[in-house]
Amino acid sequence: MKSIFTLFIAVMLCSPFTALGQIDQIKVQKSAITKDKKKHSKLVFSCSNDDGGVLIVRQFMGGMMRLPKGYYLEYYDNDLNLVASHEMEMDDSGIKNIFIKNNEVNIIEYRKNKDNKTNDYYVLKADPNTLKFSDEKLFSIDRKKVKKPFFFGIGFVPITNVGKIDHDPTGEVRVSKNNEFIAFNFDIKDDKKETHQIIVYDSNWKKVIDQTFKENIKDKYFQYNSFSVSDVDGSVYYLGKAYKNDSFRDKIKGEINYDYKVYKVNSDGTLGSSFKTENHYIQSMAIVLKNGKLYTLGSYSDRNSDDYKGICFFDLNPETLSIENSTFNEFTEQFMIDKYGERKGKRKKKKNKELPYLTYRDFIIDQNGDLYFNAEEFYITVHTRTSTNGSTSTYYNYHYNDIYTCKLNSSGEMQWIRTINKTQVTTGGAISYLSFSSTVSNGNMYLFLNGGDEVKKLKDDRIQFKQKKVKKMNLYAIEITPDGSFNYKILVGDKDSQMTYKTKYGVMTKNGKSVLFEGNKKKEKQILELSL
Repeated sequence: MKSIFTLFIAVMLCSPFTALGQIDQIKVQKSAITKDKKKHSKLVFSCSNDDGGVLIVRQFMGGMMRLPKGYYLEYYDNDLNLVASHEMEMDDSGIKNIFIKNNEVNIIEYRKNKDNKTNDYYVLKADPNTLKFSDEKLFSIDRKKVKKPFFFGIGFVPITNVGKIDHDPTGEVRVSKNNEFIAFNFDIKDDKKETHQIIVYDSNWKKVIDQTFKENIKDKYFQYNSFSVSDVDGSVYYLGKAYKNDSFRDKIKGEINYDYKVYKVNSDGTLGSSFKTENHYIQSMAIVLKNGKLYTLGSYSDRNSDDYKGICFFDLNPETLSIENSTFNEFTEQFMIDKYGERKGKRKKKKNKELPYLTYRDFIIDQNGDLYFNAEEFYITVHTRTSTNGSTSTYYNYHYNDIYTCKLNSSGEMQWIRTINKTQVTTGGAISYLSFSSTVSNGNMYLFLNGGDEVKKLKDDRIQFKQKKVKKMNLYAIEITPDGSFNYKILVGDKDSQMTYKTKYGVMTKNGKSVLFEGNKKKEKQILELSL
């Protein structure tokens, strides 16, 4: 699946660290501790009800490989008291998305129909206070039409088609912000042309859009980025990257060898448009839609597609898809100082050095039209060790290091850019407890991460959050105020909680005013809600 989501930016400590702001007003609420049948699970979906209740969906794993086996569905009232629960086994099926509308739970489910050789899509409905579901079939897709991944090897040579699949082969499902429209995106088999089918339903489950569009480019030379759904009429905006000259080379004869393609799909058909990168390398972008404004956001480089020099922004007309404004915000000297320190940062900036290992995390637009996005310095290292008897083994380390976070105004001009220095690494067992989650409230950016008791002091008035064993982690909140000032505090100390919370899989609810985390201790679990 070639979706790209996370973000970037850095920690600057020239502005003072204070203990003021709204960070002290964050409300911490915990559910009762309960026991699961399965030991391993993670939060995958959450949605809120008008009465303050919250539905959460946790996927549980089983077996030696910890493969997904099913879902726990739980509905909590406004005080995090468990009202109803339901367990769903995965039998060639899966939950694609959820929402609550008019006090009714709606779950979009995929089921593999082996007899008819189709992928069938259902909506499951229930009263949140009982979670007793009835189902209704929406439509079916012939499995021969959609791409599905394959893997095999000849000797030590792996053979796969993953690079040709633009998204989840069982379909990608998005729900509009106001829960009025539900959009399905399918990558249709056609090696000669990039082909997608878009199906959209309204909240009464009436089909309002069913369009298949083709782009005159070989499928393998088109890289899907993301899509978004309009709150107004269910129109789908779709973004991709199209290579030219039948080549994956980033540059040919001094010119960038790809354009970005954006499409608007509605009941009248499909409108497409292309735009260039102004001869910058842009590995990927996200398309963001809110309050009638359409943007694409990402990062760019002047060296290659694997490094990052700054943040790019395109403002598109949602009707014509023409570019109305674009900006390329280069990382500042202060940004480099925040990350590397005074001396090293200035030297790197002077030599036009760029950043590696940037992974997008979040793209958020607030009520004022300001844009925020976060990224992380993520990479994997491979290690081989030799035992005393001469045998060797290989293991992988997953590094979740510095957080990069920035704010742009609605014209794409950078307001601030910060680095949150941290070091986190695991061989795989602790991934859920590393990384971070974020939200924006009242113009403040909030980041939530786990760390040790002490925050390490770095030279040049900088700090760094350090890792500890999972059982000894503290849950931190970091607040970046509208002027870029930086505050932090421990919200839940390891001595005050029986659980450690999975910060990588936090989910926003209540229009971003609340973030939920799952805490685990063997088969015991607890839900934590942070309200802003």
